[in-house]
Amino acid sequence: MAISPARFLSTAVIAIACGVVSHSLSFAADQETLDLTKAGVVAVDDGSLSAKAADLLTDEIEKRTGIRVPTLQDGPKSGVPAIVIQTLSEFPDGQLPGDLKTPSSTDAYAIWVERSQPAPTVHLLGYDGRATLYAAGRLLRLLSMTEGKLELPADVHISSAPDVAIRGHQLGYRETANSYDAWDVSQYEQHLRDLIVFGVNAIELIPAVTPDVKRGPLMEMDPWEMNRKLSELIGSYGLDVWIWVPVYAHVENQEEAEAELDRRRELFASFSHIDHIFVPGGDPGHTAPEVLLPWLTRMAAALHETHPGAGVWVSNQGFTPEQNEVLFGYLRDAEPDWLAGIVFGPWVKHSLAEARARTPRKYGIRRYPDICHTVRCQYPAPDWDPAFSQGLDREPYNPRPRAMAHIHNSMADLADGFVTYSDGIPDDVNKFVWNACGWDRDQSVEEILTEYGRYFIGEGHGEAVAKGLLALEENWRGPLLDNQSVEQTLAHWRQIEQQAPEAARDNWRLQLPLLRANYDVYLRKRLIRHTEIEQEAKDRLREATRIGPKAAIEEARSVLAQVKVDETAHDLRTRMLELGKLLNENIGLQLDMANYGANGQERGAVLDNLDFALNDRPWLETQFKEILAMEDKQEQLERIQLIVDWDDPGPGGFYDDLGCVGRQPHLLPTDRETAWKADPGFVSTSQSEFGKRVNGNLLQLNDSKLSWLNQAETLFGTPLRMRYTDLDPAASYRVRVTYSGRFHATMRLMADQEHEVHGPLPQPSETWPLEFAVPPAATSDGTLDLQWELLAQRGCQVAEVWLIKE
Repeated sequence: MAISPARFLSTAVIAIACGVVSHSLSFAADQETLDLTKAGVVAVDDGSLSAKAADLLTDEIEKRTGIRVPTLQDGPKSGVPAIVIQTLSEFPDGQLPGDLKTPSSTDAYAIWVERSQPAPTVHLLGYDGRATLYAAGRLLRLLSMTEGKLELPADVHISSAPDVAIRGHQLGYRETANSYDAWDVSQYEQHLRDLIVFGVNAIELIPAVTPDVKRGPLMEMDPWEMNRKLSELIGSYGLDVWIWVPVYAHVENQEEAEAELDRRRELFASFSHIDHIFVPGGDPGHTAPEVLLPWLTRMAAALHETHPGAGVWVSNQGFTPEQNEVLFGYLRDAEPDWLAGIVFGPWVKHSLAEARARTPRKYGIRRYPDICHTVRCQYPAPDWDPAFSQGLDREPYNPRPRAMAHIHNSMADLADGFVTYSDGIPDDVNKFVWNACGWDRDQSVEEILTEYGRYFIGEGHGEAVAKGLLALEENWRGPLLDNQSVEQTLAHWRQIEQQAPEAARDNWRLQLPLLRANYDVYLRKRLIRHTEIEQEAKDRLREATRIGPKAAIEEARSVLAQVKVDETAHDLRTRMLELGKLLNENIGLQLDMANYGANGQERGAVLDNLDFALNDRPWLETQFKEILAMEDKQEQLERIQLIVDWDDPGPGGFYDDLGCVGRQPHLLPTDRETAWKADPGFVSTSQSEFGKRVNGNLLQLNDSKLSWLNQAETLFGTPLRMRYTDLDPAASYRVRVTYSGRFHATMRLMADQEHEVHGPLPQPSETWPLEFAVPPAATSDGTLDLQWELLAQRGCQVAEVWLIKE
């Protein structure tokens, strides 16, 4: 449990049985503080990890206080408070004071204050050298640090060990990252230190496969050389170095297999430190397991030529059920010694519980959670408003602290830990939530965020930052049109900005939430205005029978043209552009393609989406052209009527805009929150999926209707289901359906699981609603269950459904 020295929380004790981990904290309720402003750190051996811990401590204190804590070369001095950093093997007494538990496992530490006279001593005791880094990190989180002042609760009394063994993140130096590719080694080291303070012990790199891979436009160094330096840097802190190396070559071909092995040997030899190799079976990768696994046997041997202790891990991402049978059968029957474990990542077509049940216990399981994406990913933001998907897209600043804590904690016992999938800094808060939960899953989200705020934004801002980050997560719940709380969230962050003006100018960890808070309000204001504009345009179209189709269309076009010159929330737009510039200067964040070099529109380029229409203007313009080309006036009037009454199912009917939160009442399961908690990866439940109105890197607009860009979706063969009640048993019904989505699925539609509404039907090449009769027997009891069954492609996707009473 975290202790906030600003609040001086009273006694708390946590114990976890079986001797694996233990946390023991004790504070007096009337706690006093120690003034460590003039403290020194007792010298440790140069080149040791304890020396790294001392450097971490003194450097980070100086950044926050202006105080350079001196090194006490000859040990503690009389009258000078001392900080002593030791490993268990260096601890002379062997016995800790009181009820403190001696660190007895990897990464465990103890911290206590010895109230000796004339000056106190703060002891940091690590199980080994690396553990002293975590002790130093914990001390940094406990200290109260302000300009010229350094204080600590006087009765600190802590022993702690992590809940999970593997706690890491992927920091790939590649062009698709929205920030990492613009960093130099010093920026990587600072980020590494930040992560260590909160308990990280592993970093995964994405190396260039060969030395001749060219640097990207924002890179200061060739990828081969940078990854070599990063391996050395990470290893110097005692952290585990993982590398992510997909198999692109066709290793079923003997010549290509040998060439690929030679490339891997050269790569492995270039790294000073490799502790583990992760080979994804897919996403990317295309090699069938019956070919991949024997080849990995040879790759493991090549790895061990230069890194004899390194482990090899493989994932079954994208494997079919038949390929999973091959994988788990191989593990069960062959029990290969070269394999360290299995990685559970995106696009695995079963649950983590099934992976644990089918993987022999001699192999570890490492989670590979996608914490950086919001849509088209492993853990999408549940029931996101479509306006967010059009503006923020796939890779925005996305603090989801409660969701991340739940995803980690609910499945923590099924794996040995995690190395997350990250492609930049917008998931920064999520990283630290995973760090903290990996160390102590009982720590509350509020405590985690308060520590984050105190340490990174500044003393006195912890609780406000925690509240603001939780509010940003809440901004994404429910229909945006109805969510007035986004304005309150912005007001809250503006207050923090006013109280910390220097951080607002220089600190990217404050600039990011300011950007998001402004963006959420900007989207809502524009959504309200664009919705009004579209409604007014439809009102003009309704006059077509009186003034004629052409005149009605001209008036509607005049109204819709306001979208192009709309300056709603222009002040927020200006502020976001200012923040975008600051973020690029401070941390290399690439928020647009033209100015900052974002790799693609969905790679965090949210500033490129500021002027897009949040209504159906592009689609309506296409319809207007088609209508005006018609020669028959009655046909023109009928099409106009269809447009203005698009989502009206008629008397006794129902309309669902699937994938649009608040407009899909018949989609199952109806209790969306409970279903998400049980299945946050949507392995067996429905989710919202979002397409893009922007195509590719050219930001070319298409004319899709907004309701066609979002769909309800199920994956991995799970049927998509809807339920209607209180129908007229004597009536006949028709179902009208719009099929769209990136999977281009072939599906069959069943009523009540026994009546076929339509047979195998590939998604039409042109999107437009289709109508089918519902068998009367299916509605004769007043209820109707519709079920779409997947016959081909990755998953079921349905955009709109009308149930029409005839």
